[in-house]
Amino acid sequence: MTSFQFDPSLTREFIDFGYSLYRDDRRRIPPIRRSVARQFSPDYPFYNKQGNGHKHFLAYQGRRVVGRVSAMVNAALRDHDGTAVGLIGFYECREDEAAAAALLDAARNWLREEHGLRRIWGPMNFDTWHGYRFLTKGFDRAPFYGEPDNKSYYPDQFERYGFVRRRTWNSIEISGRPQLESLIARGKDPYALLLDRGYRFVPPGGPDRRNDLRKLHALISRSFDGFLGFTPIAFEEFERLFDRLRHALARPMSMFIYDEADRLVGFGVTLYELSEAVRAMKGRDHPLSLAKFLFYRRRARRLNFFAAGVVPEERAKGTGIGKAGLYYVVDRALRHGCQDIIFALMAKENRVQGLFRQAGLDAQREYALYELNI
Repeated sequence: MTSFQFDPSLTREFIDFGYSLYRDDRRRIPPIRRSVARQFSPDYPFYNKQGNGHKHFLAYQGRRVVGRVSAMVNAALRDHDGTAVGLIGFYECREDEAAAAALLDAARNWLREEHGLRRIWGPMNFDTWHGYRFLTKGFDRAPFYGEPDNKSYYPDQFERYGFVRRRTWNSIEISGRPQLESLIARGKDPYALLLDRGYRFVPPGGPDRRNDLRKLHALISRSFDGFLGFTPIAFEEFERLFDRLRHALARPMSMFIYDEADRLVGFGVTLYELSEAVRAMKGRDHPLSLAKFLFYRRRARRLNFFAAGVVPEERAKGTGIGKAGLYYVVDRALRHGCQDIIFALMAKENRVQGLFRQAGLDAQREYALYELNI
């Protein structure tokens, strides 16, 4: 076992293992190598926040890497009861129980002995703004871009070590006009009533793109405050993270919601599903890869309803704004000829899940965040 923080040679081995492990996996969407490497650079924002810490670990059999993991301390992260939480992320391992246990031992011991942490969540890379959760159901389906993508045996490795599920999410994909119309039937009247009251549902895409990002950053920060694992980030960091989604944004099917007093109270972000375009790049971002990306991007018609939220005071009014927003997005998708939509990464306790159950729609994919108390 080898540990490090910013060693260039070991960082290269750490990153390379994440590609070699999936070399023969045709369902894999290889992440762009330059973007991955950026997350291990000393100037990445996480490493320069006061109180944060990390250690990367590589497990070997002889000279061969068989696993990797990072232990991380996010000083801003607290559980709902106020307990500080350590993180385990960037986990990749061969189907080798001894290697898995050794990696998790190393990460757990560092978090406990160096930082006194007794509660650990994983997988989570830095925070909920980055990659987190394991895919636990849906390995028979092609992944969509931005979905957790991991080996099917990873959840078992965590559970055998002693981790238990802390929270579960799912994704539901609907294809065809009849099912989509059935889903939003209960949202048509709330949408009309809100319009009559003076609410506005406005797509992004004004002349000032940066102002739209500022509005979105503020809305996400307010809407998700109090959600499990949420930590605020500065606008500049948010802008860098969102930059990679700019080519995917389905503007006509996204929205800002204003109330009758013209206050910004909600949002919805819908993306064109670009797994085919990103897979064609094969992890590279040179001109030929970018040309392939743009070729497939122009053909994209499948959508990913990626994120939505409402500020707490609006949520408390019980106006049906969630149903209305869903109606707005899906109705506009149908008007634009898009009849295949992924409703991505919804917490199982989210109230919107009731709409899917009422429409007789079941989740095809499931994800979990795990917790270990030591």
